[in-house]
Amino acid sequence: MKLISNWRATLGKSWSVWLILASLVLLGGYFLALVQPGMLGWDPLYFAMASATCQVLAIPARLVLQSGLSSLAAFRRDTGGAIRRRTVGLIAGSGIAMSTAIGFIGQWEGLRTEAYRDVVGVWTVCYGETKGVQPGDSYSKAECDAMLAREILAYEAALDRCLTQSVPVGMKIALVSWTYNVGAGAACKSTLVRRANAGDLTGACNELPRWNRAGGRIIPGLSNRRGAERAMCHQALKEAA
Repeated sequence: MKLISNWRATLGKSWSVWLILASLVLLGGYFLALVQPGMLGWDPLYFAMASATCQVLAIPARLVLQSGLSSLAAFRRDTGGAIRRRTVGLIAGSGIAMSTAIGFIGQWEGLRTEAYRDVVGVWTVCYGETKGVQPGDSYSKAECDAMLAREILAYEAALDRCLTQSVPVGMKIALVSWTYNVGAGAACKSTLVRRANAGDLTGACNELPRWNRAGGRIIPGLSNRRGAERAMCHQALKEAA
């Protein structure tokens, strides 16, 4: 544990600290929280009033400008300690969203728990993982899911560097699935991201089916994947509305 640099000043000058101490001395706040009114022989109404008083005594301290703060407006503008949207992505910040992303992306990537050579001879395992894969490597589904989760976080972070518009979680999962498939470089240069950043989220969703080619040819599997991503994208916008 490391104390903040100005802990002495905070402890000695904070109104909230002094009011909390006062509540302990005058009303025994923590003591009241541990007992029942019958144990003290108090009327339940008076007991409730005393307990409530102990809890709210520190509230006025939160509403008064304390020493060293120039103005309340300056306090509100200061976001130095805030967790920004780009620091923790929508998928990264939610276990439910991550589980949904793993299930959605995983079904298109396909799961192989034993290492195998792909069509160009690269050793591959799990959901298309190639980094450090050796012949004979074997993983459980849980381990493969963990690998995919790390990749999803990486692709979400890469997409967030160019996707500046806030989008619903379901749309984000669809766009990360698309980015995972086409690459962050292509995604960030796309009309889809430009539309999204301009606020045309519906138009961005409708760009997904255009990404269904490989080697200049339409690939049925890619068409199916883009259709599912667009459907998830539109459903997210509908639910958000």
